Amino acid sequence: MSTPLTASWQRQQPHTKAIVYFISGPGQAGRTFFARELYFNRPVSNPRQYGIEGLKRMIDKWGPQLVASALIIDLERNEEIHRFLSQKGWVA
Repeated sequence: MSTPLTASWQRQQPHTKAIVYFISGPGQAGRTFFARELYFNRPVSNPRQYGIEGLKRMIDKWGPQLVASALIIDLERNEEIHRFLSQKGWVA
């Protein structure tokens, strides 16, 4: 009997997540996105930083025309790392 195979990214616990508040639509209450910390299912040297950069690229791609604000949160310490505001961009 064989065991079912799952992708390695499904077994990995992410270090960070982003909560994105959209200007309009169903995501106005905030949608949560977890960081992908593997490069095409291959490990990277610094998975935490790779995940943060990926979340920031995703939010930058949508830009201020879609995103009202966004928070990137460290899941281990449960604290905010970065904040995006549509009028100011990325703030510390």
